Amino acid sequence: MKTFGKIAIAVASVALLAGCSAKANTQAAAITVKIEKTAFGTKEIAVEKGKTYQLVLDNKDVQLHDFSIDKIDVKLEHAAAEHGHDMGGKNPDLHVSADSGKTGTVTFTAAREGTYTFYCMVEGHKDLGMTGKLVVK
Repeated sequence: MKTFGKIAIAVASVALLAGCSAKANTQAAAITVKIEKTAFGTKEIAVEKGKTYQLVLDNKDVQLHDFSIDKIDVKLEHAAAEHGHDMGGKNPDLHVSADSGKTGTVTFTAAREGTYTFYCMVEGHKDLGMTGKLVVK
């Protein structure tokens, strides 16, 4: 009977922790980055190290775009849109894409302070100025 009690406590503990984890995800701070006319509407985003954010890429343009950062130490928790396009063999650490008129989301937590360049990796878009800075404090 003692073993059954220990198992019951362990199962209850796991369920409680799972509930806390799900609750933490719903408390992510929202960041919306709008895209129009092959340009990010936001050129600089400030976030806190260790805090969870949900980035929403709101594509108001007539073609697919993405938000990518190559070298950033992040924990990804959720991505609602997969790559959906040719990424030219690149595998950015933080990435979300959105088709024309659609949104894509990614939930992340930055682990290190620093300034990181975000850009659209669709061919030629970075050269057209689709870049910005993510500042982690």
